[in-house]
Amino acid sequence: MSSEISAYIRQHATAVAPLHKDYSLKYWDLSLSGDEERERALVAAKERYVKVYNNREEFRQLQEWRRSKPQLLEVEERQLKLIWDSFVPNQIPEETLLDMVARETRIENLFNTFRANFEGRNATDNDLRDVLKEESVSERRRSAWEASKQVGREVHPQLMELVRIRNREARRLGYQDYHAMMFELQELDRNWVFSLFDRLEALSEPAFVSMKAELDADLKRDRGMEDAPSYPWLYSDPFFQEYPDSGGESLNEIFRDQDIEELTRKHFRGIGLNIDDIMSRADLYEREGKSQHAFCLDVDREGDVRVLCNVRKDERWMSTMLHEFGHAVYDKFNNRSLPFLLRTPAHILTTEAIAMLNGRMTKDPEWLEKVRGLTTREAQSVSAAAGKAQRSEMLIFLRWGLTLTRFERELYREPDQDLNRLWRTLVERIQKVTYPPDRDLPDWAAKSHLATAPAYYQNYILGELMASQLLNYIERETLKAPGYVERSETGAYLRKAIFEPGALFPWNDMLHRATGESLNPEHFVRQFV
Repeated sequence: MSSEISAYIRQHATAVAPLHKDYSLKYWDLSLSGDEERERALVAAKERYVKVYNNREEFRQLQEWRRSKPQLLEVEERQLKLIWDSFVPNQIPEETLLDMVARETRIENLFNTFRANFEGRNATDNDLRDVLKEESVSERRRSAWEASKQVGREVHPQLMELVRIRNREARRLGYQDYHAMMFELQELDRNWVFSLFDRLEALSEPAFVSMKAELDADLKRDRGMEDAPSYPWLYSDPFFQEYPDSGGESLNEIFRDQDIEELTRKHFRGIGLNIDDIMSRADLYEREGKSQHAFCLDVDREGDVRVLCNVRKDERWMSTMLHEFGHAVYDKFNNRSLPFLLRTPAHILTTEAIAMLNGRMTKDPEWLEKVRGLTTREAQSVSAAAGKAQRSEMLIFLRWGLTLTRFERELYREPDQDLNRLWRTLVERIQKVTYPPDRDLPDWAAKSHLATAPAYYQNYILGELMASQLLNYIERETLKAPGYVERSETGAYLRKAIFEPGALFPWNDMLHRATGESLNPEHFVRQFV
């Protein structure tokens, strides 16, 4: 039986590798220009891919092998598990599966191409952020914030149809709901994750409340809003998921005249991870019809790794570049001797951890001196502000992540509840943001992840925890001193311990091998909370 399974795994990988590449290329093309022809091409490519995992006869064979529990080599057992996890959610009627593919692609392309109507003109996400960063007139700030939510009203009906379809099919497969199914197939214990999140909320409450009171007072004074509640448009990010740009203006000034591409190259070169080839394939600047977001795409698991951004010369986009190229080096330096199916990160959260670890560097005093090139005196003058900004950013992002993950769990548990009210309640309780009392709109639907990357956001929080754990290990065991940047040992450790194992081990096993312990939130708590 083991030889039969080995042959099946090889045959399966041979079949899906070209389909994966074709889908990736079509996805890249649509992200660059969201016309109908490219949308149809992507739908067709994804249909070809998911049909492989819709095969009922192959699924019955997989079920039989799981029941018989054959003795397999570790590398084969792991591949078989990953194949199973891909088959399960696709065991639904083919017409339903293809309908879901078309719906998901349509919504994603709407997010890519949507431009808000602001003051009688089309405005990009970056345009609206600029208003929220610089404008002092409260009414105009509110208008920009409301404009940032227009896409939510457009997406909402389609998203709710998709949520109900996802739930219906997950329940037919024997799961409580779609959210529960996706957690299990991601090898995440949902009870453990949300118990951990409850603990993180309680631990972060005093620090967050204190930090936010000071931040709000500064922002209100700067923006002439002293007598107003802490409405969402007080902040420069429409969801208050990032440290407000106005509060860290000195950091933005540091990047105002810089070559963001070259600083990204310099950072990764300094830790021994050259990205010149990835940079040559990247698409980094805004234009009409292009996706407004940022992502990294491993096209073929053979070295064709691509990054899309919409760079402007500020700290936010500098951090985003380091984040996305963090994903990229994980993909670039995979172990090509592994089988195709294992030539990926161990988990979504592990690639997020690497991205976040690198994205944090823009607020690191050592990075500002050694990579950005500030003098020691200049770096010292901003170090206190940078350190404070980094701690504040982590607290803000943690509370935002807790808000969205709790909302999404409830969205799938009971889609027919008053979701607008639920959203307002969570935003006010966890983020301490005062929602406008006269507003009853699906602002939550403006967050693209709910439609295009369902049951994903918990991986950002878990990734931040892992990032702190990795940094602690690198400083303690690899470098034997505080630091991360301009040390080739950093990249060598990441390549050997994190990148090259690929998906050979479950994520927590890989992390234990890499750091000597399973995921331990205490590193993040000590660092930021």
